[in-house]
Amino acid sequence: MAPVAAPAPPDPGGAPVASTRIVDDTDTEPGPGGPDRPERPAPSAGSPAGVLGGGLAALFGLLIGMRRIYDNSFLTHLATGRIILDERAVPTTDPYSFTATGRPWVVQSWFASLIYGAVDQLGGFGALRVLNGLLVAAIGVLVWWLTARSPSLVVRVGVTTAVLVLGTEVLSGRPLLFGVIGLALVMLAADGRLDPRWLVPVGWVWVNTHGSFPFALVLLGVLAVGTRLDTGRWGREPRVARWAVAGLLLGAVNPLGLRLLTFASALLSNREAFATIREWRAPTYDGWHQYGIVALLALAVLALVRRPNWRDGLVVAVFGALAMTSARNGVVLIVLLAPVLAGGAPRRGPDVAAVRSPLLRPALAMVPVLAVAFTVASLQSPHTNLTPYPVDALEWMEEQGLLDEGSRVVAPDYVGNFREVRDGPRADVFYDDRVDMYPIEVVRDFVELNEGGPGWPGILERHEATAVLWKADSPLGGALERDPGWEIVHRDAQWVVAVPRIAR
Repeated sequence: MAPVAAPAPPDPGGAPVASTRIVDDTDTEPGPGGPDRPERPAPSAGSPAGVLGGGLAALFGLLIGMRRIYDNSFLTHLATGRIILDERAVPTTDPYSFTATGRPWVVQSWFASLIYGAVDQLGGFGALRVLNGLLVAAIGVLVWWLTARSPSLVVRVGVTTAVLVLGTEVLSGRPLLFGVIGLALVMLAADGRLDPRWLVPVGWVWVNTHGSFPFALVLLGVLAVGTRLDTGRWGREPRVARWAVAGLLLGAVNPLGLRLLTFASALLSNREAFATIREWRAPTYDGWHQYGIVALLALAVLALVRRPNWRDGLVVAVFGALAMTSARNGVVLIVLLAPVLAGGAPRRGPDVAAVRSPLLRPALAMVPVLAVAFTVASLQSPHTNLTPYPVDALEWMEEQGLLDEGSRVVAPDYVGNFREVRDGPRADVFYDDRVDMYPIEVVRDFVELNEGGPGWPGILERHEATAVLWKADSPLGGALERDPGWEIVHRDAQWVVAVPRIAR
């Protein structure tokens, strides 16, 4: 039978869909989770409760994202954005360290850095907090849309709240936020709730803001195999994947070219270096949120027991394994669990589309008012939390000339990040958290210093250290105090500054 033009199905709770699509009246493409599950639940397009749910999720996300800036990785991204704006070019060699000067550097998140630098020029750290707040607000809305597999208001609110509560710990202000948004949009397209053509611009932005873009292909591959196992035929995922691949390939149109697309493969060859970064290792379960992620994973398994299907089961298995082997993948997992949990949960309470109350529209009108009020109130507080950093010690060192040109100050990686945003390229740091860029010998030297290993004196001598800035209660801090070749010249509550005695 000839295909006919059909209007897009109603938008569940405000989720975006294509304006029209071409379908055949024999089309029986299964919905998410298998052939026995509807492509979309009962319509709730534009319903006050659905729109209010998305608005409240956005407000919750705004609260999370507008926290004071503290993340050390973000600081280097910001410093790099300033360089891009000043030099009108993306750095291709290391501009920050004396241990890797001139070494090739692929600025994987160059576009995110450019955005940070531009926003910083417009409004400083306050504007950057607003940007982070808006990004996490967008994630909040996307999580709400992902729960639209369930028509139940109780289920959708419960799942969205659970994901965002965990997000208070894992959604830090860094380019990863762009990656989370991209992943959620891919999932929406795979579920038939977003025109897959949108994945072309999404793919370009994702490639140029964060190196997690291969997850798009992993997710679509897993979903495609799951649908095949559930139904015996391919679903919509291959079609979605074609648009996603087009977007990722378009990402090669950038100042760095194909290097951004091949960068992910370089990570595999630098596993020793990345193993030194805590978030790249398996979770240590020293924080409540890590137990929360496991609990959410367990609930997803229960949802699969209640309504078994390969499509969701493979997502839980593959991305659950990734999260259990690398803590940084926890945020990826919880976002992808949202539709699994919503689709597998028993229907409880009223449907979103069925909720009617004269208070809904006034409540919805209050959401932007509350957002503006919270933003204004938040901006009255300090924009940064620099408690982890040796602010006073660095000021003292600068006064004493210990940070002058030609100095070689050895400090922990996160102090290197802080100095880069504080001093720019003239910081000339020993090390920071860009482990993919440093020679592996420098990475090993940092590990030895951080552990206060027996080789630390030789490492400092080999790197011609003019000063060491380290935590006082660390193994190296204690070793510096005991060693006759080093003199402690400054001490505060957390940090010590040591210089070679010969230099005095």
